[in-house]
Amino acid sequence: MIDRYKHQQLRIGLVSPQQIRTWANKILPNGEIVGEVTKPYTFHYKTNKPEKDGLFCERISGPIKSGICACGNYRVIGAEKEDPKFCEECGVEFVDSRIRRYQMGYIKLACPVTHVWYLKRLPSYIANLLDKPLKELEGLVYCDVFSFARPIAKKPTFLRLRGLFEYEIQSWKYSIPLFFTTQGFETFRNREISTGAGAIREQLADLNLRIIIENSLVEWKELGDEESAGNEWEDRKIRRRKDFLVRRMELAKHFIRTSVEPEWMVLCLLPVLPPELRPIIQIDGGKLMSSDINELYRRVIYRNNTLTDLLATSRSTPGELVMCQEKLVQEAVDTLLDNGIRGQPMRDGHNKVYKSFSDVIEGKEGRFRETLLGKRVDYSGRSVIVVGPSLSLHQCGLPREIAIELFQTFVIRGLIRQHIVSNIGIAKSKIREKEPIVWEILQEVMQGHPVLLNRAPTLHRLGIQAFQPILVEGRAICLHPLVCKGFNADFDGDQMAVHVPLSLEAQAEARLLMFSHMNLLSPAIGDPISVPSQDMLIGLYVLTTGNRRGICENRYNPYNCANYKNKTVDNDNNNYEYTKEKESYFGSSYDALGAYRQKRIKLDSPFWLRWRLDQRVIGSKEVPIEVQYESFGTYHEIYGHYLIVGSIKKEIRCIYIRTTVGHVSFYREIEEAIQGFCRAYLYAI
Repeated sequence: MIDRYKHQQLRIGLVSPQQIRTWANKILPNGEIVGEVTKPYTFHYKTNKPEKDGLFCERISGPIKSGICACGNYRVIGAEKEDPKFCEECGVEFVDSRIRRYQMGYIKLACPVTHVWYLKRLPSYIANLLDKPLKELEGLVYCDVFSFARPIAKKPTFLRLRGLFEYEIQSWKYSIPLFFTTQGFETFRNREISTGAGAIREQLADLNLRIIIENSLVEWKELGDEESAGNEWEDRKIRRRKDFLVRRMELAKHFIRTSVEPEWMVLCLLPVLPPELRPIIQIDGGKLMSSDINELYRRVIYRNNTLTDLLATSRSTPGELVMCQEKLVQEAVDTLLDNGIRGQPMRDGHNKVYKSFSDVIEGKEGRFRETLLGKRVDYSGRSVIVVGPSLSLHQCGLPREIAIELFQTFVIRGLIRQHIVSNIGIAKSKIREKEPIVWEILQEVMQGHPVLLNRAPTLHRLGIQAFQPILVEGRAICLHPLVCKGFNADFDGDQMAVHVPLSLEAQAEARLLMFSHMNLLSPAIGDPISVPSQDMLIGLYVLTTGNRRGICENRYNPYNCANYKNKTVDNDNNNYEYTKEKESYFGSSYDALGAYRQKRIKLDSPFWLRWRLDQRVIGSKEVPIEVQYESFGTYHEIYGHYLIVGSIKKEIRCIYIRTTVGHVSFYREIEEAIQGFCRAYLYAI
């Protein structure tokens, strides 16, 4: 269907029998209405033409060849002067043969049939609305039990008739046979006793959804006001009942909101899929291959026609035989909609299970995921993901090969606007030759244009997020490791798809709602979703663990003296070498990292780093471990993890903190990440 914005959309739900009839019916020029499939035949074995009123009837579904009717006459499609639009002999409409992909038919069922999805699937919507056990409803649907209707005023019923007999015959033993032999018993039985899906339909039609909501709410409040009985079994029973009432109220509200009647869950007209969606194909050797759905439709039509014949001769047909045939029709429709839902599935002569309608549309190879949702689209690509530790949280690394294809139209427009090329052909040739100007314009185009990354299956909102693309070498998409949890991805060969939002509305939505730095919390439970795990935690531990020696141990260690100049292995025999020289002093983190690159210090070697004056340190009441005085009057107050350099006037000149290269690197990464987050947030605003 097409909405008011001219967007194609698909809506799945219940429809009325009148709507099904409207979809299928066509009125011929002679006034005849076609659309009902009454015969279980497909093609004539001699002429190879569709049977009239069969599953492939051209009158119902349209011509097999565009503009050619079943008689072989030809009309130009769309010509206003060509009249009539229907063949007067065969009744086939002169239209495009593609109509057979969407023109439906219907089967008029001789008895109501419940839709097995709403009866057997969990939760059972029919059982929920009627507030009855599923087993009881199944027995009613499949004619194993009976339902007694509410007595109609001033109409003779079994109980009232018994009252007439009780003055003469006091025993049920004699009144029951008299009732069964009473004239008009069939009328009484059909009015008072019902079974099958017809009984379910009557009960659903009598429901008042608003009263259901009110009564369920009252009962829920009463259960909530009750105090705990102290019995775990009773408390659990009350909780389950309250949960059921909530589901029942939500279901009733949904029916009211969508203007759907509950009795539509019981079918009176069975839609027939368009022929092109259940084809019969001729293969080599003249053999035919048919969709399993055709065989299941034939089974329904055969049993439905048999029931129609039995009802036409109802006076001479036992009621038990009619009920048995109604059960067979119900089972045939169940198999068509969902083969095997009631137990053993139906198989063909080769012991192969028939594929029902549910099998065709569900799963990874179903109609939705494979054909409708899994289609390839423009401005998209796919590649393996690898870790990009140098990226910011809101960035992703896009290979040049993918980026130039995704943004090719934007690059062509940039080349033409800057008067580098005069037409599209020359621009494409420059792109193929990969000239340097192409990469410069690509960088300009990608600046500020987000892309969407998606990892299948997209089970929640965080399965697709927006990123700012950065050109990288190679053929793999680079991803920040902290966003992997939202995608449920890891770097063992997972693939991700990349999409380019084109419209301004899509780009704005990507910036405001879908950027990775805007989705730091789980939308389901509110916990942080961008948290380090596994190898990241191990790396952080190694980076910040240090050598585990305190200042006191180093200070009073006999090997840590200025008199010794050689390297020594520690007493624990863990192959860790450390110098016997005093710990180094650095004026900035850049000097410390430079010394590490020159291999003057190790990753976990402690050193003293000059730090900014911190009032929390200055005002601390911690007692120093040692105070060193120099000849110039300055002094060093040495604490556990820092030292204070003071002047002769008791003024604090500077502060040194005791740290390692790993700690410094980790701190700088966090600082850069915070700054990048702030820039990205301001940029998004």
